[in-house]
Order: sequence, then C-alpha cells, then structure tokens
Amino acid sequence: MLTASDLGTLTAQRNENELVKQELDVCGQEASEGSDSVVYKLVGPVLIKNDLDEAKETVDKRLEFISGEIKKMESTIAKKEEQSQQLAMTVQEMQGAMQKAAVEAAKAAAMQSS
Repeated sequence: MLTASDLGTLTAQRNENELVKQELDVCGQEASEGSDSVVYKLVGPVLIKNDLDEAKETVDKRLEFISGEIKKMESTIAKKEEQSQQLAMTVQEMQGAMQKAAVEAAKAAAMQSS
C-alpha cells in the first residue's frame, strides 16, 4: 500500500539527484574551461572512474524514472481520495436513511401506544 512516506522518499531522491545533476553541470563547465574534472561512481565498496557524459546520462535517466514514479503515485493517491469521498457520501446517505427510518418507527410506535 502506498503511503505519504513513500512519496516523501521519492521526492527526496528526486531532489538529491537534481543536486547531483547541478554538480555534474559544474564539472562539465570546468572541463570545458580546461580544468581537470574527474567523476567517480560508487560500485559496492569501491570508487570507479566514470565518464562525465555517462554520469550525466545516468542521472538524467534516474530523474526521469523517479519523476514518472511520483506521477504514478500522485495519480493513485488522487484516485483513492476520490473513492474515499464517494464512500463517505454513501455512508452519509445511509445514515440519513437510517435516521429517517428510526424517526418513522418512533412515530409509528407512539401512535400505537396512544
């Protein structure tokens, strides 16, 4: 079942990846100015040298995936909220009908006893 914390986790991951993308853009600018920028990626307990363009592509794909998951989750949450509202209306209608029936039953009982 989806929870608000799941949405929060995805949002935090998206924010983190956006920061990584910004840092990679800075590295790209430094590399174009002639500065030596090296990017590493963590594979298990080891840091491995990674191509800057490949790192940018990986982060872009990850951001795309996370954004898609957030959209799906928001859509699911909206559907569940709509279903919840419909159920609440149904319950209110049933309660109203029960109260009306109880009033009528009380009136009928009062008429029989008099």
